[in-house]
Order: sequence, then structure tokens, then C-alpha cells
Amino acid sequence: MKSLLSPWIQRRQYLLVLLVSTVFACITVLPGQSQNPSETAHAASSFIDSLGVVVHLNRSNSAYRNYDSIIKPRLQELGVRHIRDGVRLDDRETQQKFVDLATVGIKSTLVMDPRDQQDASVAVDIVKAIPTAVEAVEGPNEWDVWPDLSYKGQPFPQGVRLFQSELFNAVKQDPATARLDVLSPTVALWHNATSLGEVVCDYGAMHSYPGGQPPTAGLDWHWIPSTRQICPDKPLIATETGWHNAVAAESGQPGISEAAAGKYVPRLWLEYFNRDIQRVYINEFIDKWQTADKEGNFGILRQNGTPKPAFTALKNLIALLRDGEGAFSPGALSYTMVGATTNVHHTLLQKRDGRFYLILWQEVPSFDVSNKRDISVPTQAVTVRLTTAIRSASLYQPLRSTDATARYNNPRSLVLNVADEPLVVELAPA
Repeated sequence: MKSLLSPWIQRRQYLLVLLVSTVFACITVLPGQSQNPSETAHAASSFIDSLGVVVHLNRSNSAYRNYDSIIKPRLQELGVRHIRDGVRLDDRETQQKFVDLATVGIKSTLVMDPRDQQDASVAVDIVKAIPTAVEAVEGPNEWDVWPDLSYKGQPFPQGVRLFQSELFNAVKQDPATARLDVLSPTVALWHNATSLGEVVCDYGAMHSYPGGQPPTAGLDWHWIPSTRQICPDKPLIATETGWHNAVAAESGQPGISEAAAGKYVPRLWLEYFNRDIQRVYINEFIDKWQTADKEGNFGILRQNGTPKPAFTALKNLIALLRDGEGAFSPGALSYTMVGATTNVHHTLLQKRDGRFYLILWQEVPSFDVSNKRDISVPTQAVTVRLTTAIRSASLYQPLRSTDATARYNNPRSLVLNVADEPLVVELAPA
């Protein structure tokens, strides 16, 4: 995951350049002159690289036992390149699955936790056993809600701080693993970050579940600030987040419908990317068990391997935006948006061939958790006025397919009906 740091620095530089450019433009535009706002795009490849999914490959009593028939082929079909899991040193069977996935370009971040190893240094042995598969390691998982746990006789938070310090030092001091990034421990409840305090880490990890609400619920005011208490001045990664579909479940965070999750999950990916969060791991890949309990229903696949709407939306969005690798400096698109823009959010990306991708959605609730029903959200008419010369434009709705729903030649403006799901506008410059 070391390659993540470069895009983080580039995004920070981009923000600085954008700020300076905006200030300069405001100073130099004379009264009476019209302005054509210009926005620098992000590389589409960096967006694709910012998505991962949580798996539990060692759960032989769950849907993950179907590795060859469901898990591996569906991961390849989805197009994701990053997974998060954990493994014991003596679990060779699961380790070989990580190695196998690495051969098709899917790398693993592994959680290191005293529940799986007696000493933090064992993490080095695990990585050395499967060096081609591991791109990062993560500290202990949500110890703040398990008062009976301890490490070397110390409970949370002292035991977690001790383990994290030993983990970081062990990884960084061994030449075979020093390249790896070490993610911080996570807390289940954001306010417990204060008790844990600052630890050594390369990335701050958070489990920013929206609790049945829209994607950004609690993110800006709770999760991001609390994670910075744990890992100050470092980039952030959400190693768990998402929704379960056990709508009737009474305990824990509320469930939402599969239809609502199909809208929320891709929106969450976009919202997190817009906030410079380096990667988001959706929890989780597949429903583990055939049960009405929430823990068995977080998947973007059903227990039998059939896709839920969230899987389809992510798969299609990845397919539409997939691009090559390597250095690339995106250009700028000059445009304005007018009309019913309230709660309309957007992300602007560009591929190496010059095509821009303007993605728009309404950041509003799509599910009523109190009454356990979907919300019918009216579309909003937004006009995109293009100053940059565009040869052709195409519209896509990734929740439905990768087929264009409309095409335009030499457009100067586009009237778009923006819903509570992503609308992708492909713009090919003239």
C-alpha cells in the first residue's frame, strides 16, 4: 500500500494549486467580465484504486467456503484490487488463497490482532510466509468494546497501544517487511479514540459505519476527527464501513433495503474519495450465513453468490472508469452547473485518453429506517453548461448497466435529471 502515499501528496498539492488559482482568478477578473469556472479532474485510475472489500476467507462455516466457485470469480468480476482480512500463522490453507488472489492482481491488507497471535512480532512471520500477497498490515480490531481482552496482561487501551508499538517496530525493523504500511488500530465507537490516543502508524484506520443513514452520516464531525486523534497528520483509510440488509433486525445498527444499499454504496465510495480518504473497504463481500441476523447480511453478494444491487453498481462503475496505470496529470474542465443543485454532489475524473467523467448524485436519504421502507426521491433538473469544447457526451446509470442511456454530439449544455444514485456523464473533448 506504499504507493498510496504518492496520490495523497498529489491530491494535497492539487488542492493547494486549486486554492492559489482560485484566489488569482478572483483578483484578476474585472467587474463586468464573466467567469468560466475550471475544475481540475482526478485520475480515474486513482479512484478505482481507492476501493476495497472486506472478506473472511478463513470462515469455513460460511459462504466463504465456496472460494473456487463463488469468491474468487466474483472478486474478479467485480474488478476490485484490494481486500482486507486476517489470518493465523498456522492457517496455510487461507494463506494460499491470498497468494492465489495476488496472481490475479488482488492484494491483501491483513489485520494483526492478539486474538490471532501471542506476540506482535508474529506479524512479520505471517507476511514472510506470503510476501507477494500482502500490501499492508492493520492494528488490533475494535478492542474498545471487548473489555475481557488483554495483551500481555493489559486491557484496552494500554494493551492495544503496546501491541501497536511492537507491531510497528517489528515490521519496520525487518528488511523483508519494512516496505509495508502499518495502519492504526480501530475503535468500534468513535468517542473511544480519545481513550486510545495517538499511536505509531502510517495511516489512520477507521470503521465509519453510517448506522443505516446516508453515506456521510457522522463522517465529518465524528469519524474523521476521532481517527486523527489516533493517527495525526497521516492519510486516512476506512477499513470497514457499509450497511446490512437485515431490515427486520432489532439490535445494533439499523438495516436498509438492498435497493437503498445499491444507491448508498457507490455514493459512499465517491464521498470518501472527495474527502481525500485513500481507500474504503466495503464490509463485506458476501452474506456469510442464511440468517435474519445483521452479522450475516452485510454482503454485496447474497449468501448463494448472486449479486445485490450494490455489487452491480460497483462492478459497472469500475468497468466504466477503468483506465491504465502509470504517471498521469489530469487536465481541467471548464463548466458551470445551474438549476436544482441543492444537495447535488459531484466528482470529476479523467482518463489518459482525455475523456472526462462528471459523476453527479443527490446526497439525500434513500431509506427511512424508522418506518423500514425505501424513500422515493424525485430527480432534480441540473443544467451543465460547458465552456470546454466537447466532441461528444454520453450518460450512464451504473446501478442499472454499462450501456449509455443517451448520447450527444458537440453539446454546449446538458440538462440532466439527477437522482439519489450516481449519474455518470462521459465528456470527450473536441
